[in-house]
Amino acid sequence: MASRPSVPHAVLGASVPAAPGLILLLLLLPPTQVAAIAHGHPRIEGVSLNRDMACGHRYIQGKIVGGVDVPERKWPWQVSVHYAGFHVCGGSIIDEYWILSAAHCFQKEKNTEAFDMYVGLVDLRVAGNHTQWFEVNKVIIHPTYEVYHPIGGDIALVQLKSRIVFSDSVLPVCVAPPDVNLQNVICWATGWGVISQQGHTSDKLQEAQMPLISLPLCQLLYGHLSYIMMDMLCAGDIKNVKTVCEGDSGGPLVCEFNHTWLQVGVVSWGRGCTYPMYPAVYARVSYFSKWIHYHIEHTPLPLQPLPTLSSMLCATLSVPVTMLAVLLML
Repeated sequence: MASRPSVPHAVLGASVPAAPGLILLLLLLPPTQVAAIAHGHPRIEGVSLNRDMACGHRYIQGKIVGGVDVPERKWPWQVSVHYAGFHVCGGSIIDEYWILSAAHCFQKEKNTEAFDMYVGLVDLRVAGNHTQWFEVNKVIIHPTYEVYHPIGGDIALVQLKSRIVFSDSVLPVCVAPPDVNLQNVICWATGWGVISQQGHTSDKLQEAQMPLISLPLCQLLYGHLSYIMMDMLCAGDIKNVKTVCEGDSGGPLVCEFNHTWLQVGVVSWGRGCTYPMYPAVYARVSYFSKWIHYHIEHTPLPLQPLPTLSSMLCATLSVPVTMLAVLLML
């Protein structure tokens, strides 16, 4: 938290030639800022990273089926998507106003106003010290989702009504560029979905390392070429029976590149926990990278609520009081 700025002490015997200028400054200042000065409180803006700040860095170096509990701060971009008060999908922070998730989490019949986004959350039962809750301003579904539904184009951008306040527990992940090289990289999936073939669930965020599987092999495993398209990515630890399950949809698949984490996939579909020999299928983030950046850059920011009449009146009335206090000091 920002510390209060120190107030310079008056120098004994010094003249005060700046007093008229101070009065003029008070007259020119916005009422809200004058009110802050009058009450001795600095005007503090929310601490938020802008789009030029680095993404994909975390402060901890560090149950999906076969997964383990995750400590706080390890995956600071993880999002829990709630609908009507219940966790339904995962997501990831990619910008101070934007969440990346799966299109099928936001079906047309669902009311956008019933969605809530939680960041800085590890345990679904209790909010942490850095947990933040957000309302949804807009959901943008990729246009090919309607064409290839239920499997293709399964990616969505969610714009929040207010910006995320970043900390060591809440940070954005980098979006994989179109030319990303996925050879010999270590990737991880995170989520709160089903954690066993018997259908057991976990309230605590889970993680599991997921080897990437080539598109031809994935097509062979599913037995049909048309099931696995170019905008998809396959991953799963078939040998050790680790895959993503119901409830993990929309969550991120991230890989580390030179100490920077890039999101390469969004959990889309698969055969689930019942058939762990089938890899999970993800929306390939690099395929949608240009579409993602276009909408982040060109979508207007949400309108912010105006100050209430009472607060504006209070701030306005404080101006004469402040001026009177200054005049008494002359």
